[in-house]
Amino acid sequence: MENHQETRPKGDGDFVSDKINFKIEEEDDDRIPNHSLERMDFRNEQEDRKGADSGDERAEGREASRGCRPPGGRVSPDPEDDYGALLSQYSSTLYSVAMEAVTQSLLSGRGISSRKKSPAWKHFFISPRDSTKAICTYCMKEFSRGKNEKDLSTSCLMRHVVCLHCGRTISRGKKPTNLGTSCLLRHLQRFHGGVLKPDAPRTAPPSPPGARGPPSSESAGASSCDDVNEKFYDSHPVAKKITSLIAEMIALDLQPYSFVDNVGFNRLLGYLKPQYSLPPPSYFSRTAIPGMYDNVKRIIMSHLQEAESGVVHFTSGIWVSSQTREYLTLTAHWVTFESSARPHCEDHHCSALLDVSLVDCDYSGSSVQKQLECWWEAWVTSTGLQVGITVTDNPGIGKALNEGARSSVQCFSHTVNLIVSEAIKSQRMVQNLLSTARKICERVHRSPRAKAKLAELQKEYELPPHHLLQDVPSKWNTSFHMLERLIEQKRAVNELSVECNFRELISCDQWEVMQSVCHALKPFDAARQEMSAHVSTLSQVIPMIHILNRRVEMLFEETMGIDTMLKSLREAMVSRLSATLHDPRYVLATLLDPRYKASLFSEEEAAQYKQDLIRELETLNSTSEPTPVPNGCAPGSPPRDCAGEESLWSLMAKMKKTEPRGRTKVPEDMVLAYLEEEVLEHGCDPLAYWNLKRAAWPGLSALAVRFLGCPPSIVPSERLFSTPTENGSFGQSRLMMEHFEKLIFLKVNLPLICFQY
Repeated sequence: MENHQETRPKGDGDFVSDKINFKIEEEDDDRIPNHSLERMDFRNEQEDRKGADSGDERAEGREASRGCRPPGGRVSPDPEDDYGALLSQYSSTLYSVAMEAVTQSLLSGRGISSRKKSPAWKHFFISPRDSTKAICTYCMKEFSRGKNEKDLSTSCLMRHVVCLHCGRTISRGKKPTNLGTSCLLRHLQRFHGGVLKPDAPRTAPPSPPGARGPPSSESAGASSCDDVNEKFYDSHPVAKKITSLIAEMIALDLQPYSFVDNVGFNRLLGYLKPQYSLPPPSYFSRTAIPGMYDNVKRIIMSHLQEAESGVVHFTSGIWVSSQTREYLTLTAHWVTFESSARPHCEDHHCSALLDVSLVDCDYSGSSVQKQLECWWEAWVTSTGLQVGITVTDNPGIGKALNEGARSSVQCFSHTVNLIVSEAIKSQRMVQNLLSTARKICERVHRSPRAKAKLAELQKEYELPPHHLLQDVPSKWNTSFHMLERLIEQKRAVNELSVECNFRELISCDQWEVMQSVCHALKPFDAARQEMSAHVSTLSQVIPMIHILNRRVEMLFEETMGIDTMLKSLREAMVSRLSATLHDPRYVLATLLDPRYKASLFSEEEAAQYKQDLIRELETLNSTSEPTPVPNGCAPGSPPRDCAGEESLWSLMAKMKKTEPRGRTKVPEDMVLAYLEEEVLEHGCDPLAYWNLKRAAWPGLSALAVRFLGCPPSIVPSERLFSTPTENGSFGQSRLMMEHFEKLIFLKVNLPLICFQY
């Protein structure tokens, strides 16, 4: 009989389907113990077919059968061997496709008995590793069908149910004869109540044609449903997370809502997660972004309630876009010692963008003040907080706030910019030098030949491989960095100008003037960076003014050819900053900073300012018994001044006076104990000091936080607001898009709250 088994040619699908489908029928019927009779019936049927064929037909059948064998093997009469042969035709990267083909061959065979199969095989397939186990097509878990291959059952498969919404496994009961659906209904009511409504709309439409990419085995295994044709419901946790991340991307990158209709983006999502249906743009504009804005706003308001002393400071200004559209911004700054959002963070400075609003080009100070008062009422005063000091670079806003009984100070960085710009314009020689430098840098930038030659000269003279910098004439700090780079590449620039026949050549005298200009502008650039840091406080302004005044006097002896510029610097500092030295807000902030205290004031000034400090304490009605406490410099506090050849704050050691160690006539023990302590190093954090002193001097600590929480500059706020693109300007399409103010709010604040909303 064995010599006549291969009498009729069969394709792989038919042969394997006949064999395996018969095996499934045999296993489905749990109550028929005699399997050998059915195997005999199958063989008799095969022998009847063989007897009907002729000898020539047998030979042709054998040849055809050989041609239909799977590559690399022989067709085995055993069903399990046929199953393995079918799997061997697929590569490992198409495992999921192979499983689908095997399942279809198992469940939709032809030419088998009319005996009814178990409905479990619509959702399971036999494990390729162990024929006694079946695999769920939804969750890919293996389930045993029994230990004896001659007595396999599907009852355990019928008890297994997988929720298509969340991928959880749910049991329908323990007895196969008493399986219910009540547990399934309870699960849907508890976790997926929306899907029980018959008219519940789905906000996520199907992906457009061609958007779905080829599924990968990794993404298929990670999803709760292995079938890529089965879409996620809206309440599926994976779908909700993807939608949330897309909304974040729209806000962080300031993308228009129509971005979700882009073909490339849809193809990418289709490849990464085919089961996900991308919502339309209207969903993000009407639901996702407004909902995210409300959540983030609620979290920021809860963080504001953690402000120490209940005082919140602000920075405000008018931002002008490249399309001359003007926006009024308001950013909050406060101090938090025990933050719920950052429980282990050593940085006690907190900030958040509260609002952005488009203003008319002919706005007035009163209209701006009215808008600010509206924002303060919504964010601060309605919750019991106090409006502190507002820092601005706009004279109109500052004047309007001061007239309206609101405390306002000018941005220190903006004032420094005005002082240096006036000094540069005061000397014609310096202006001519900057003009020549700009032309040389522009020539090199526009000439590939000059760039290549500069690179060769840098290698030849062992210079740093840096490009020349092009400045922005309205920003003096970019001009300073341009001149610094030219001095660094002086030898290469001189030879490059000659070999490339530049019209502009820098003479020896000009090189000396350039060196002097850089030497004069360097402390001002360091001051600008220092006062623009996130952790800078109002207490650093008076010490910085003293340092810059001392530095300007020293520059007259250290430079040559720029006396006119230096005189302008000195005069501008007197006219613009002299009043700040006696401003009570700056004075009290300096006194309450343990790095400075009264070391920069004369004896008469120190005595007067101590009395002012006492009066401020009396208004707070706070007293405390002095107790011995350690020095408040937090261990391991990182220094905030940049490492360089000469620290700007090294001059403080020469300017500080030694306080008398004897007891003075100041009656308040807290002030006396505080002022008698040693002045801390500049690298210490004053807020960390006052955090340690809260128990000993609660009133003084609260007063210190009121002043040290105010930043001296609006630059940190501008940096957050003005960096959506590489050149720091918004495109016209992005300025005109819907919900621009809300998107800016989310763009700034999402990273500040660590995306926890």
